Amino acid sequence: QRRVREAVVSTQSTGDVLRTDRALDFYKGENNAHVDDLYEMLMTYCQYNFDLGYVQGMSDLLSPLYLLFRDKVMAFWAFVGYLDMVESHFFLDQQRIQGKLADLSSLVYYCDSELYNHLEKEDSSNFFFCFRWLLINFKREFREKDVLELWEVIWTCPYSTDYTLFIATAILLQERGPIIQNKMCFADILKYINDLSQRLNLHEVLGNAESLFHNIRSQPDIPFNIRNNILHIADTPHSSLGSQHNAESHVTSSDHVTSSNHVILPSEDESRDPASLLVENVSTIPMDPVT
Repeated sequence: QRRVREAVVSTQSTGDVLRTDRALDFYKGENNAHVDDLYEMLMTYCQYNFDLGYVQGMSDLLSPLYLLFRDKVMAFWAFVGYLDMVESHFFLDQQRIQGKLADLSSLVYYCDSELYNHLEKEDSSNFFFCFRWLLINFKREFREKDVLELWEVIWTCPYSTDYTLFIATAILLQERGPIIQNKMCFADILKYINDLSQRLNLHEVLGNAESLFHNIRSQPDIPFNIRNNILHIADTPHSSLGSQHNAESHVTSSDHVTSSNHVILPSEDESRDPASLLVENVSTIPMDPVT
């Protein structure tokens, strides 16, 4: 039984490796030794963590690390460390990924009810079109030179252990216009989202994600599931949270201007739904991407 499993894993990983980043000079061409190295490292990991083995998508996580280190030993152990952090993403039951998709659904509903209602109407509120984003941490969505910078932000972010959810929400809010205006169904949304690959501006996305996090955290009416499951905020009075944020960033309703740089929730004294206004109001605050 072990030999059968090893044969299946070998066949699957071979096919994935042969499709991974072959447009990059480092992996380009026939009989490329670096491609063989990827396969060997993945097979070594299967023996190292036999219970998990190889799951589709792992080659996407290993490839940038090998491209960075240019050393199989360094790349392998970096990959092991990375998989230790995201191992649950690859479990067969997919409970972790399903849970993250559910949290993303809650976050989008809170931030932009109009977008969420459209997705729900089109049977897309399961957010399966974001599955790849969360599984491999946006690896295919950004250019190779940006992927490691993005991953470093995710690994070291002091804001939330689920910061990928804010990055995903920021991208969806940036792209909400075509999705709603064109009345996209699930198939259209999936194609549209996949076509964003390699076209997203990393620093714009990171700036919007950071602004999104701070402005949600400053709201006095954060739903329980977002507060506890996504923001991971202890039971501190909401008013003190808002006061702390305003003291740090000096955000007021007068800061709303017409700009395309960053998104911001409206101030709490505005009567309109702050979620639906997320992409209508922006801040003059120079929110630098997390570094």
